[in-house]
Amino acid sequence: MPNTHPHIDMPTNDDLRRLSNDRPESIAQLYLEAHALIVETEPNVQYSVDQVDLGIGYGARQFGYDGWGMMAVTPFTKWVTITFLMGAHLPDPTNILEGSAPHMRHVKLKSLEQFEDARAAIKNLILEAAQYHS
Repeated sequence: MPNTHPHIDMPTNDDLRRLSNDRPESIAQLYLEAHALIVETEPNVQYSVDQVDLGIGYGARQFGYDGWGMMAVTPFTKWVTITFLMGAHLPDPTNILEGSAPHMRHVKLKSLEQFEDARAAIKNLILEAAQYHS
């Protein structure tokens, strides 16, 4: 049986805060804000967090580039990435999505100010991703 990272299904904000305590405070806050926007936008979405890399996968069943999952949020040392697993297939009128993979696209967030400036566009992408995966 392959080794897998332990996950927490439907983690609380306290869980996410505890797991991200080794990240810079601004990145940990950005991680929590991105998660909150997703859950506020799609309150019934199922999600789980990888306790090693802190990636939160959103969507039913499995998470991966094959379209089963909807999106992921991952905190790095200097930014937080919101990955839309089928982002290449979503309308992006503000052109905030980055990447050139066949299916995946991402938004790389480096500050809370950048996140606030992009909030409406990200919310629209969340809604589009939920519609795509429904």
